[in-house]
Amino acid sequence: MTDVLCFGNLQLDILCQTVTELPPPGGLRMIDAVDFALSGNAGSLAMALARLGVSVDLAGYSGADVIGDQFRAMLTTEGVGIDKLFRHPAAGTGTSVIALAPTGERSIFFVNGANEAFNLDDVPENWLQGPRIVAVTSVFVLPQFTGEAVTRLFRRAHAVGARTLLNISWNSEERGLHFLATALAQSDYFVLNYDEGRQLTGYDALSDIFDRLLEFTPATIVLTLGAEGCCFRTESGIERVSAVPVHATDTTGAGDSFVAGFIAGLIRGLPLSDCAKLGCQVAAYAVTGTGAYIRIPHHKEDS
Repeated sequence: MTDVLCFGNLQLDILCQTVTELPPPGGLRMIDAVDFALSGNAGSLAMALARLGVSVDLAGYSGADVIGDQFRAMLTTEGVGIDKLFRHPAAGTGTSVIALAPTGERSIFFVNGANEAFNLDDVPENWLQGPRIVAVTSVFVLPQFTGEAVTRLFRRAHAVGARTLLNISWNSEERGLHFLATALAQSDYFVLNYDEGRQLTGYDALSDIFDRLLEFTPATIVLTLGAEGCCFRTESGIERVSAVPVHATDTTGAGDSFVAGFIAGLIRGLPLSDCAKLGCQVAAYAVTGTGAYIRIPHHKEDS
């Protein structure tokens, strides 16, 4: 039986480092390296979960191209189930060009490609009968992942006994909390970073961000804080979990890696604070080089 069913984007990341500024129009600028990696919110999450010993299926589309075929082989090698990952006959595999700053922060240009062809309402009932957690990522990146579409999927997942987890991306169009309201009401866990929380709520203080989000959801809310770790709120107040101190060279996929560690903790039945600690540990592995999942040790090595 599959532990987790992931929905979201699968991307080819073209990683350019180190970038301090773009060349002028028509100009050239030499950088240190260009690397290529399997990524995307759902791709990174699924790969990280598999490395953590969690049984996981990835649902969506890849392109019917060389990149898509290579990614399918890589996913299979890592143990990710791909029977729900289809080849789109026309659209290419999603691609991102990422400029890495000396701090490890990134600026991203991307196309969704085949990812935009997947419709959550087309998910068959039998896909939801088995996974213990249904995780939806890439909200605000994939235009078809609307609040209403996620809501319908989560209701169906709850009907067959699965828990639901929502993880969003930066809301470049500033669609706000009302766009997510019905999906948040159906979420058991809501994971987002501090900047996303501030953008959604309009507040800077952690307590105000939690107060505003809890007006919309009964979910356990986990707010990641980058180098400061993460936090969540309990009856006694906001509990913080410190990050593992490492030298970050590439923060691409850090959030997805945190979610993978957090979910792995849930699957293992750990207390919430230990789930958060595991999320911080996995994120720390991810940021120490290019790509995300590559430095996450396999569960048998990390046990």
